[in-house]
Amino acid sequence: MFNDRIGVCLVGGGFWARAIQLPALRAIPNVDVVSVVSATEASASALAEAFGIKRYSTNYAEAVTASDVDVVDVLAPNYLHAPITIAAVEAGKHVICVKPLATTLTDADRMLDAAAKAGVRLLYAENVPFIPAVQEARKAISAGAIGRVFRVKACEGVSGPHTAWNYDKVLCGGGAMIEMGVHSIAFCRTIAGSPLSTVYAETGTFRWADRLAAEDTSVMTLRFANDVIGQCEDSWSLAGAGDSRFEVFGTEGRILIDNLHRQPLQIVSGDGQSAVRPGWSFPAPLPGAVMDGHVEMFNHFFDSLRTGMPSESEGIVGWNMLAAVEAATLSAQSGRRERVKSRR
Repeated sequence: MFNDRIGVCLVGGGFWARAIQLPALRAIPNVDVVSVVSATEASASALAEAFGIKRYSTNYAEAVTASDVDVVDVLAPNYLHAPITIAAVEAGKHVICVKPLATTLTDADRMLDAAAKAGVRLLYAENVPFIPAVQEARKAISAGAIGRVFRVKACEGVSGPHTAWNYDKVLCGGGAMIEMGVHSIAFCRTIAGSPLSTVYAETGTFRWADRLAAEDTSVMTLRFANDVIGQCEDSWSLAGAGDSRFEVFGTEGRILIDNLHRQPLQIVSGDGQSAVRPGWSFPAPLPGAVMDGHVEMFNHFFDSLRTGMPSESEGIVGWNMLAAVEAATLSAQSGRRERVKSRR
C-alpha cells in the first residue's frame, strides 16, 4: 500500500526507456521517477538530464536500495532481468519487469520465489492487453458482437534484432519468438481467456543466418484449454516495415486490429442483424487508439499496487509466456506438438 506518491527507479537506459516508458511514466499523476540506471555514466546522465531526473547511476544493486524508491522498473537486457529483479525484491521493492520475464524458466522461478519470500509484487510489463484498440475489441466480444470466439491470430514483425545483444542467443534467451512472439502469444491468450495447452512451431533463420544463432522467423499454432485455436506469425525478418496486426474470428463476426496501418479497429458483426454492432463498423479512432497502451498499463499497475488488488499481468503471466516459448522451441526441434508447462 502507498500514499499518493510512488517513487520509481528505472533500470535500463536504451530506446525503450527514452521513447516509450519514461514518457508514459511522466504522464501519470503522483508517480515520480527518482533515479535511472544505465550501463555507462554518459548514457545515465544524458537520460536523467533529458527527463529531469535527479539521480543517475551505473550501479543497480545500490540504486534499488534507496529509501525514496518504491518500485523498480526493469528495462535492461534480457539476461539481466533476473539479477536486477532479485536484488530489488530483496531490498523490499516492488518490480515491474519488461518482457520477456527472464531468459529461462529457471530464472523466472527464482524471480517469482524471491518476490513471494520478500512479500512484494512482481508485475509483468506486457503492453499488448492494454492497447486501447485491444481493450475496445474485448468490450465488443464481451457484448456478444461476434458470437463465440473460436480462433485468434497475431502477427508481430520487424526487419531485424533490436540491439547488438539480441544476436547472442544466450544473452537474449532465444530469437524472434522470445522477443516478438511473446506479444503475439499475449494477445491470443488475452482474447482466448483460457490457459494455453499445446503449441506447434515452425522456425527458421533466413535474413540473419550469418550473425544469428537463433530463429529470425517463427509460425506457431496454439491450442487453448477452451479449444480456441491461436496462430502467431513473428519475425525479425520483415523487410521494409514493421507489422503489428491482430485478428479475432467468431461464429457471428470477426475483428481486425492493425496497430501500424490504416484504421486501427474494424468489427464485422453477423449479416447486419446484430443489435450490438450490426454489419461493418469503422469507428473513428478514439483518443490514443493507435498508441501502444503503456500509459494504460502503468495506470493499471500503480492502481493495483495502491489498492493491493490483483493485476491482470502479475509475474506469473510472464512465466506462462516464457513456458509457451520454451514449448514452441522444443516443438521446432522435435517436429511435434508439445504440451505447455503451467505454474499456478
